[in-house]
Amino acid sequence: MDEPLEYCVYYEKDTEEILDFFPTGVNPDTRNTVITFWEQDIPRKILKAVSEEPLTMQELRKRIGHSNSTLHENVKKLEEADMIRTSIVYEKNKIRTLTPRFLFVTKAPRFKSSVQKFFQGLWVNSKANDTVIDFLTKNKQDFWTAEEIAAKTNLTVDEVELVLSNWDSQVTRALSDFMKKKPFEKKTLYRGI
Repeated sequence: MDEPLEYCVYYEKDTEEILDFFPTGVNPDTRNTVITFWEQDIPRKILKAVSEEPLTMQELRKRIGHSNSTLHENVKKLEEADMIRTSIVYEKNKIRTLTPRFLFVTKAPRFKSSVQKFFQGLWVNSKANDTVIDFLTKNKQDFWTAEEIAAKTNLTVDEVELVLSNWDSQVTRALSDFMKKKPFEKKTLYRGI
């Protein structure tokens, strides 16, 4: 993504209930705006779709399946609320690309997350592992947060964090292939709030 995202919104995959915001000190008016749009079907679909990748209006229409007028109306409202950004490029035609200001990612419920963490380090070779490693291999020119990887792979943040932390476990690496080399470079970033 070209610009760093300002906020991350975690939601439960099955119920689509908002679980948390990051950073935690999000302005109450901003929180209320996010919740208001999230509770509406079409804006929620738009926000989820552009969290996966920037999309043109045509790509968005194919992805969520509504008419141009309905999408334009909802995109305009999301822009006015400063929840998404649009950029326009002229290549033969006018191409309008939508990018998120908020990254919406799934997070496992607390119980499931605690069970996953209990078993952390016991396996590496899983479908989630393959998905994360394939994504990182295909996009090796950039560093990615666990949230960005989750949004782009449709895994929960917890699954991504578990896969990545398993590679830090000597036990896991020894059990999978004797001290298998990590298939990615790790870089931890911090910022004051």
